[in-house]
Amino acid sequence: MLVQYNNIIKKITNINDLEVFRAIAKNLIKKPCWQTRISYGDELCLDFGQQIPYGHNAHKFLAGKKKGEWRFGTRGTDWQLSAAPGNILTSSAENVELFKSKVKILEGTTINKFETHYPDLVLTIGFSNGCELKLFPNLADDCDVSCWELFTPDNMLLTLEPGGIWTYTRSDVPMGEER
Repeated sequence: MLVQYNNIIKKITNINDLEVFRAIAKNLIKKPCWQTRISYGDELCLDFGQQIPYGHNAHKFLAGKKKGEWRFGTRGTDWQLSAAPGNILTSSAENVELFKSKVKILEGTTINKFETHYPDLVLTIGFSNGCELKLFPNLADDCDVSCWELFTPDNMLLTLEPGGIWTYTRSDVPMGEER
């Protein structure tokens, strides 16, 4: 069970603003990555932890399919996957059909690092096979799309937003109806 934090919206102005983020993210360590997929907009998605069947209210095309207890998505952020420092396997700049097969190298690994660096807020996800996934958020972007998102087992959503703001909000209630 995760430590409960509710409805956090925090501008990151110094390294201490990431303390609660780190407390939440440390729960990912040692979780298996069992699925990589590409979603709408060619965004990279990773499923971690236990495999959970989609609920009875899910669309019929999800019948019999599973999701991770933790689900991560890159959103519109540039990323690169390296096998070792300086050895880039693929990136968001590559054709989707090419990177789609290359990211499968992460399946069957476990997470050993989930860190956001200050002040650039680059996210590094380390895997047991030595690979690292780095996300390079454009903090000056003024769009309404998160840089990346992480759904947790407790129906919460951790995001990095443009402008260097991280959020931790309910994922199971419509926006504006948070309790």
